[in-house]
Amino acid sequence: MREIPLNPIPNQRLQITIDDNRWDLTIKVARNMMVCDIRLNDEVVMLATRATTDAPLIPYSHLAPAGNFAFITERDALPWYEEFGKTQSLVFWGPDD
Repeated sequence: MREIPLNPIPNQRLQITIDDNRWDLTIKVARNMMVCDIRLNDEVVMLATRATTDAPLIPYSHLAPAGNFAFITERDALPWYEEFGKTQSLVFWGPDD
C-alpha cells in the first residue's frame, strides 16, 4: 500500500504510474462532497464516483485488476479537500498487497 500525495485544493488532477500502469485521477468538489474520475491506461474505469471513507473507490473487483484507491480519514469523516494532507489521505494498493 502506498500513500498518494494530494494538495488541499478543491479540484485537482493526478497522473501516477505504478507497475507500468498509468492512472489518471480527477478529484473535484460536487456540491458538499468530493467525487473522482478514474482512468487506467486511457480507459475509463469510473466517472464521478463518490469519495467515501475507508472503502474502495472502484467498488467492483473486476474493474480493479491492477489495484484500487481509498481515502483514509480521521473519525470516518467524508473526504474534503481542506483536510487533504492533514487528517485525510489517499492510498493505493495493488493486487499483491
